[in-house]
Amino acid sequence: MISACSAPTEQDKQMATATEDEPLTIEEVSENVINHHLASFAENDLEAVVSDYTDGSIIITPDSTFKGIEQISSFFEGLFPGFPSDSTAFVMDNMVIENEVVYIIWHCSTPSLDIPLGTDTFIIEDGKINVQTFAAVLNPVE
Repeated sequence: MISACSAPTEQDKQMATATEDEPLTIEEVSENVINHHLASFAENDLEAVVSDYTDGSIIITPDSTFKGIEQISSFFEGLFPGFPSDSTAFVMDNMVIENEVVYIIWHCSTPSLDIPLGTDTFIIEDGKINVQTFAAVLNPVE
């Protein structure tokens, strides 16, 4: 179960395209990338999640740094079992977008985890996540 305010809708997931008259702003591009990323993560769609990154992308966590598609793919493969798409209640508490930088604060619960605080920062470059930081308080459900 995904809460209504948490994951973008399928319509949000589809990347908006610029018109010849009105190109997307940097903030709109950044928001589209993050909406796609969050919706893909909520669906446990590894291929779609990884498509938001490049071989030069980096994810930094408190425990490790993951570089490139192969390591980033492994990172998400390890996360998905703890966030089943049919039973994760994810709530976006705040999203701040400044040009190509996106900062989110969230919380969620899953059958195996209670996460009272999670945060990510993303730096978007050329429509892809170039750098991401991730930290969360992960409490096992007893």
